[in-house]
Amino acid sequence: MNRFVNVKSLAGELKRSEVRRGVGYRLTTKELVLLREDQSFHIYLDDILGVFSQDEEDVTTHTEKVGDTKVSAHFGRSTYKIVTHKMSIYNRSGMHEKGSSTLYTSLSDGFSRQLLSLLKAQ
Repeated sequence: MNRFVNVKSLAGELKRSEVRRGVGYRLTTKELVLLREDQSFHIYLDDILGVFSQDEEDVTTHTEKVGDTKVSAHFGRSTYKIVTHKMSIYNRSGMHEKGSSTLYTSLSDGFSRQLLSLLKAQ
């Protein structure tokens, strides 16, 4: 039995897939997917407005402006706030679209580096 809520087939080339602390993370060249037991989140990289460390005010940051997107990297920090223009949320009842949203999640150092790299390439 699949313990995560299923998300549509992925677009783009799969770059990284992780499962940590009961949460699945998938990153392709076009999208970010967070898989949880009760609901999953699907975000196209083009819809990400910014990625920030939750403790950004307390640490030295590496911030880059990529088009209209502000990307802050805190390698070694694990909790991030991802601000999006829109996202899809999947649960056991189905899928619904959500407009402007903020999602808090833990990302590994390698995952956050790769996400930053893909956002810079957009």
